[in-house]
Amino acid sequence: MRTSILGSFITCLLLALPVAGWTAEGSATQGSATQESQGPATTVVKRLLDSVRSYKKDTPELSTQEKTANSQAQKVAEETLAVKDFAQHTLGAEWKKLKTTEQKEFVQLLTKLFQKVAYPKSAEFFGDLQIEFRNETITGTEAVVETMVSHPKEGQIDISYQLQQISNRWLIEDVLLDGVSMLANVRSQIQQVIAKESYRGLVKRMREKLAES
Repeated sequence: MRTSILGSFITCLLLALPVAGWTAEGSATQGSATQESQGPATTVVKRLLDSVRSYKKDTPELSTQEKTANSQAQKVAEETLAVKDFAQHTLGAEWKKLKTTEQKEFVQLLTKLFQKVAYPKSAEFFGDLQIEFRNETITGTEAVVETMVSHPKEGQIDISYQLQQISNRWLIEDVLLDGVSMLANVRSQIQQVIAKESYRGLVKRMREKLAES
């Protein structure tokens, strides 16, 4: 089951795990500062998860209210995910070879994949799971939010969110499932596609994935 979960995370590009009844019993730590029940980085993670939970797959049957809710959820994704940094890291050396317009295009494609694919896929696979926020640690401009997911068959699964403070905003840049980096896995897959099919081949695949959603 853990293998299938990992595969689903990679498929979704970056974990956006919906929460069914999360609890906030952990703590926030910044150096020797007083511990808090909810720190700034945890607030960002919870905000993203709540938006994912509320997202509904885009279909003609959606009501006006549901479409509005989806638009609001998509806006939260743009405000909480470090998409540009994610794009640069996954492309590696290929990023510097791109023109500014191509870089913007890739970031836009990733953003749309998060919104159109990751949200509904995450809801589909993880909607019934529960999550506990256990701890938040802030070191300078970096933060880690540790959570634990309770699966009815597999038991406890540790999931950690890594955030970076950019322009005074905390943004999620990676998610670790039992210590395995989703960012590293996506980078590996993307680099394989580029090696076999070129960057344009990667973009073609991304557009096709969006068209299917």
